[in-house]
Amino acid sequence: MFDLKKLNYIDPILLSCTDGVGTKLKLAIDQKDLNFLGFDLVAMCVNDLLANGGEPLFFLDYIASSKIKKNQFLQLITSINLACKEAGCSLVGGETAEMPGLYRKDEFDLAGFSVGVVERKNILKKENVKENSILIGLESNGFHSNGYSLIRKIIKEKKVSLKTKTPYKSSKHNLGEDLIEPTKIYVRYVLPLIKKKKISAIAHITGGGIFENLERIVPKNFFAEINTERFSIPEKFLWLKEVGQINSIEMLKTFNCGIGLILAIDTNESKKIMDFFKKKGINSYIIGKISKKKKKQQTVFIKKFGQWDLI
Repeated sequence: MFDLKKLNYIDPILLSCTDGVGTKLKLAIDQKDLNFLGFDLVAMCVNDLLANGGEPLFFLDYIASSKIKKNQFLQLITSINLACKEAGCSLVGGETAEMPGLYRKDEFDLAGFSVGVVERKNILKKENVKENSILIGLESNGFHSNGYSLIRKIIKEKKVSLKTKTPYKSSKHNLGEDLIEPTKIYVRYVLPLIKKKKISAIAHITGGGIFENLERIVPKNFFAEINTERFSIPEKFLWLKEVGQINSIEMLKTFNCGIGLILAIDTNESKKIMDFFKKKGINSYIIGKISKKKKKQQTVFIKKFGQWDLI
């Protein structure tokens, strides 16, 4: 089905990624809205492929439940198929399983598997990142698919109703709708730049937040410094921080806080790349740079992140 030569790959490497939606499922079920879960599932896989320089080729899903319900199943498959189209890959198959002895009534789980391809010379890795490289952050859609165990815990302990009017600026009618906003798929915005060799490395900001994920693309003997005032942290993260009484460092260790991808690029390319994202309608921000590490210097040093001063 996939002829790599026809895809113009001369020396290709196949990449794969498996992921799931996690406890965001619980909120979607509570909201009785499964229409966007496919985007969360596909995005977590294809964005990881993208972080390695990969172009997604195809996707397979796994749905397990106490009992497969036709309407629920169709919602999920339709959503997954639409997300695959957004990512430019094909939904080629999947698996469904009924396990009433394992799942309670109305419970189910989702997992996905994606395969992508990258030219060997175009693989993104931290060794590509040089001193004085610029760090560009791309906006997220919100919480994406991470930190939902903590979000649900805070909602429960603080007795916050999902049906309440969204307590911050949002296009959604209530808090529950906003919290299940789907993960952004970045493939069609970022892949053209990868193919033109404009990006050195990418950090996909998932579980572990900005601290842990950005650390993965910082070369040995270097450190990443984030110091930005132009970026405004989305109100939903400020609200959660206040309601849950979470300090700034913990927020940045758990959530994306408004930045879904961080790109490491050459200084000379920054204006062109920023202009490119502007034309695509994607908000991007220069949030930091890569520098030589001093003795006992931490790998990721965040001085100022939007409204938060961390030193």
